[in-house]
Amino acid sequence: MPTADRHRTLVAIPAFNEAATIRNVVERVRANLPDCGLLVVNDGSLDATAAALDGSGATVVEHLCNLGYGRAIETAVFYAQRAGYDRLVTLDADGQHDPAQVRGLLAEFDTGRWDLLIGSRYVLTGRYTNAPFGRRMGMQLFSAIVGVVGGRRIYDTTSGLKVIGRQAFSSLTHWPFLDFHAEALVYLMRLGYRIGEHPITVDERRHGTSMYSAINHIKYPLKTALMVVLGVVEASMTKRRAS
Repeated sequence: MPTADRHRTLVAIPAFNEAATIRNVVERVRANLPDCGLLVVNDGSLDATAAALDGSGATVVEHLCNLGYGRAIETAVFYAQRAGYDRLVTLDADGQHDPAQVRGLLAEFDTGRWDLLIGSRYVLTGRYTNAPFGRRMGMQLFSAIVGVVGGRRIYDTTSGLKVIGRQAFSSLTHWPFLDFHAEALVYLMRLGYRIGEHPITVDERRHGTSMYSAINHIKYPLKTALMVVLGVVEASMTKRRAS
């Protein structure tokens, strides 16, 4: 029996201005994961992303304006929770993630050891040799911060390929995240959720523009550092309210 048959699984793809790739990504997900639900969160795209999804067979949720990656993931979590899914898989709309690798993540997730499992480019080596210098420094910094503050080293804190168990849905909709990266991991870890990594490979981006521009190499670390602090505070407050 295929892995996803035992549980109701939703694959969610947040998309902002990904008209060149979104249709192909949807078709690859449907071909490789036919037993999973499929949701695209069109996060206020200004290009032809919506038109590219016409007739694709995916359920599409539209944000009227661009709310950011974290809010797109939050919409997907809300949808999965309300629709009764057991697991939520998130992957990027730019074509860099191979949907065929999701089966491996689901198999590892089904061992019962994790509440959130990250598809990681770096867990096998612990090195970021192929990343640009600015981004490499940022990834090393936030991997170290998550290890110190969260109690477990995560090597790929910015990966968009994740499997999230239903047990974490409520916590993820309780507090809004900007990027759903290091701050979300620290927040969940401080609440006691088990987070792990499973090795994957990614393709190079061929279309569109990465969210990590030159200026973002400066802004992103500062913003994420603040959000990590807020995540620690919010986790502490959440535990107090529950006690």
